[in-house]
Amino acid sequence: MAYKALTVNELLDLMKKIQGEKTNTEFAAEIGISKQYLTDIYNGRKVPSDTVSAAMGYTPRTETRYFPSATDANEEAPRAIPAKSKATRSRKRDSG
Repeated sequence: MAYKALTVNELLDLMKKIQGEKTNTEFAAEIGISKQYLTDIYNGRKVPSDTVSAAMGYTPRTETRYFPSATDANEEAPRAIPAKSKATRSRKRDSG
């Protein structure tokens, strides 16, 4: 099969295109599912299983994102100069 689908909507459009003039019963038997399951998919009550998706040429789009952990964030953040403690701060006094 030379078709590729990237979204569930594209997969449904592809299924309808492949089904062509066949009845739901004939098409469901051809792809190995029940007529009711096919109808549920078309009506949005069910999501196509991986088996059905693979039979139709569905290739899920995978996105990988990097979220740094707290440890990584601490290592990448610039180090702040620690403030002097109250005991070592000099105080100005009125010599009045």
